[in-house]
Amino acid sequence: MINRSEYRTPAELKLRAQSALAGRFAPAVMVTLSYFIWLYLISYSGSIISAVIARLPLFSGLKAGTGAQIAFTVISTLIAAFLSIIGEMFVCGMDLYYLNISTGRDAQNGDIFAGFRDNPSETFKIAAFLLLPTIIISIPYNIFMDMYIMTKDSSCLYCSVIFIALGIIASFYMHLTYGIAFFLKLDFPTYSAAKIIRLAREKITGHRTRLFILDIKFIPMLILCALSFGIGMVWVYPIMIEAHALFFLNLMNPGHYIPIDERI
Repeated sequence: MINRSEYRTPAELKLRAQSALAGRFAPAVMVTLSYFIWLYLISYSGSIISAVIARLPLFSGLKAGTGAQIAFTVISTLIAAFLSIIGEMFVCGMDLYYLNISTGRDAQNGDIFAGFRDNPSETFKIAAFLLLPTIIISIPYNIFMDMYIMTKDSSCLYCSVIFIALGIIASFYMHLTYGIAFFLKLDFPTYSAAKIIRLAREKITGHRTRLFILDIKFIPMLILCALSFGIGMVWVYPIMIEAHALFFLNLMNPGHYIPIDERI
């Protein structure tokens, strides 16, 4: 039976994450920056595609009524959802990069493309599952927001606020329940997406509170990032992901947790 004391506290995981990145912080920042650039390019391509679709006769001109606007919103939302799934696949690669740091292995810049190299179809399915609640909620949210812009009906605004709140709650639930899915995918590359998702739910049972507290401990850093207009995320994100990598390793093998100081 596992001794509960062998599970590391969130405070200790955060401290060990900072220790693990000692001497490796600059490369980690560069990898994180490249990750954000890829996300931006993916998002920007979605904006271009939506702009092209908006110029189609069905959606432009005087004949484009409310129905056409709603249809355009649904189409553009689905395009954004697909591209978001592609962007989410990069998270698998980021997890590999920080797992390599955690275990003393050679972390390479190319690690961020791991989700596209190793059984990418299953990685795509996992990413789609993790984003599914947000995707579903984003459609009515965008519709109500567009209706509010067109009609100035306050009830549409209230509905959009409700849906965005639901989206935040759903995203956080998926993170707390399936947040280790990509780590498991890296450990078990031959497993199907469905098996990885089931295993993630099983493994995290009883440990959601630790993961929640670990996330809470980064709130002060995230507030500072907001004050820096998001620029600080390039420095905070490596510590956050490293802490989650250490959380995963400790969760999977608590009796054989090797202190970071003994590896570097």
